[in-house]
Amino acid sequence: MPKIFSVASWNVEHFANNRDRIRENVSFVQQSNPDVFAIFEVEGKQVFSDFVSLMPTHNFFITEDLSKMETLIGVNRNLTAFVTQRQAIKSKIPTLRPGALVTLAIDNQFYSILFIHLKSLPDPRSWGLRDDMISHILNLKKALDRASGKPEGANFICMGDFNTMGLNVTYAKNDMSGAEELTRYGKRFKTKKMRLLPKTFPVTWWGGQGTTIPPSNLDHVFASQTLQFQTFDQGAEVSVRGWAELANETEQTNWINDHSDHNLLYSEVNE
Repeated sequence: MPKIFSVASWNVEHFANNRDRIRENVSFVQQSNPDVFAIFEVEGKQVFSDFVSLMPTHNFFITEDLSKMETLIGVNRNLTAFVTQRQAIKSKIPTLRPGALVTLAIDNQFYSILFIHLKSLPDPRSWGLRDDMISHILNLKKALDRASGKPEGANFICMGDFNTMGLNVTYAKNDMSGAEELTRYGKRFKTKKMRLLPKTFPVTWWGGQGTTIPPSNLDHVFASQTLQFQTFDQGAEVSVRGWAELANETEQTNWINDHSDHNLLYSEVNE
């Protein structure tokens, strides 16, 4: 099926003004050449200016708030797009990240893509904030469905770093694994006619050799049930690109040190 547009998200941890790292990461994004993409944890102004100069095929936007970890948005110049910040996603916590909403107008259809970076850590407060942030995302989907006027609802994609780390309750037996947290979110998104897209690799984050934390499944894509996607290996609709593709832990660790501890997520929306 013909591609309508491609989309990607990538958490580049503490992405500041290291020119070599910036150029390597721009080059890595260009290998996938997504029409629309988000880079999380941008902390230096040089990142924005280098993306602008090194990727002239795209227009760029960046969120601005008190989090000090901005989201950089790139949109292919051939697309008509409207970009806004969704402050409600922050759950009234000034230091959390807002959502970045990109709305595309293609062939008389609107496609809304919400890039998110939710609260990390498995303690009860952090888990509660993630849960509340998910509520705001679902409220946005409800509003977009209503505005679309269509029985099937809006064309909506929500992707990024969900930080599904689970819940650790001190001195209690109510702990929740990251997988259980993701399953819970899947049920909630299903009420808004959305589904979790399968990925080519089951994990998206790892700290590399020397860390005591095992590889984790933190980054995800949820999409409206009516949207069609290109399939990759074994029918997956999200291509996980980065250290997960490499053969051994030494190569993976080198990639992590040069680029990021997160893999990039890439998808293509088809007609």
